[in-house]
Amino acid sequence: MIRVLFVDDEENVLQGMKRSFHDMRHEWDMSFASGGEEALRLVDAQPFDVVVSDMRMPGMDGGKLLAEVQRRRPETLRLILSGHSDREMIMRTVKPAHQFLLKPIEPEDLKRCIRRATLLHDVFLDDAVRSVVSQIETLPSVPKIFTAIREELAKDNASLKTVSELIAQDVGMTANILKLVNSAFFGLRTHVTSPTHAVNLLGTEIIKSLILYQQAFSQFDRARYPDYDLELLWGHSLTTGHFAKTIAAQEGVPVQCADDCYIAGLMHDVGKLILASNFEGQYRQVLGLCREQNRTVWVAEKEVFGTSHAEVGAYLLGLWGLSDAIMEAVYHHHDPRGACGGGFSPLLAVHVANCLQHEFVVINRGYARNQLQSAFLEEAGLLPRLDAWREACAQASLTEQEEATG
Repeated sequence: MIRVLFVDDEENVLQGMKRSFHDMRHEWDMSFASGGEEALRLVDAQPFDVVVSDMRMPGMDGGKLLAEVQRRRPETLRLILSGHSDREMIMRTVKPAHQFLLKPIEPEDLKRCIRRATLLHDVFLDDAVRSVVSQIETLPSVPKIFTAIREELAKDNASLKTVSELIAQDVGMTANILKLVNSAFFGLRTHVTSPTHAVNLLGTEIIKSLILYQQAFSQFDRARYPDYDLELLWGHSLTTGHFAKTIAAQEGVPVQCADDCYIAGLMHDVGKLILASNFEGQYRQVLGLCREQNRTVWVAEKEVFGTSHAEVGAYLLGLWGLSDAIMEAVYHHHDPRGACGGGFSPLLAVHVANCLQHEFVVINRGYARNQLQSAFLEEAGLLPRLDAWREACAQASLTEQEEATG
């Protein structure tokens, strides 16, 4: 049974949680604390699998509480709830919190988040990942515009017009989104001129992922890595997303699955930005190992950090609240054999797309190439489809090149 501790200084909120989660009593062993001090007494007395805390509380706020929980019980999953959009406060919780949840949150949504956090135990509580992330002062934050769009889409009467207007409020974001959407990577036959046009053509999930993607890249300090070609990483990420969606189209999967394939492909290397931005000396060591000893980047990262950009990237996407399928695809995209399940999945699509993109475009000739795990495809019963996927992606790549130069 999962042990869950809820912390809030408002008694009516705690009573509401008790009522809302009464039906979970056969799955969760629940405790409730009215403040940080009481919560720590409970944590000292017995371990909890999950602690869910409000942010704004008198005396010890949620950020301080979770930092202390992290110190005393590092194996505990930590979720923070806040109805405030103060950026400094949110970023202060990133290190001690595994996920930030915006209030008000529906009980069913919180149930899903807790279930999801426990299912993703390996991502959040991997010792090597935790060791690296604990040293990071700041992670790329969720843009305010993303939060506002997510809130709008959660409404029963959500309006795409309102979503478009939210994007349009940020001139820089609008320009970057339109630049991405009109790039050859999307292969659209019409020029996209407005956020409304982009949302209608690509859908809200793709637009949201582009906002997050843009945020992660915009916070990377290029000046610190003059010999690190960010444009090549940018292009590789976009093409891998495009290839993953191309493979999904070949298999005729539902739209949601195809979108997950694209988003996971787009985000699969975001962990490289985090590691490079926060550990300059060590990441230069990683790049040196790749050049001098013909290593793949992720293997060199494992040697230097004990973990790789795949795990760290999945951790970030967990904080951002992306879907389980996307997180799994990012987490295992180099070595999918550790994942469960057979058949087609975003993980399978991203693994193949990443390998094919490296096959078609050699970014760094001194680096070893990531190897396709044929056994994984065979176990999924899809190895015979590889040639068709390779041909479809090659055609997509050719189309990209023609449109980029045309």
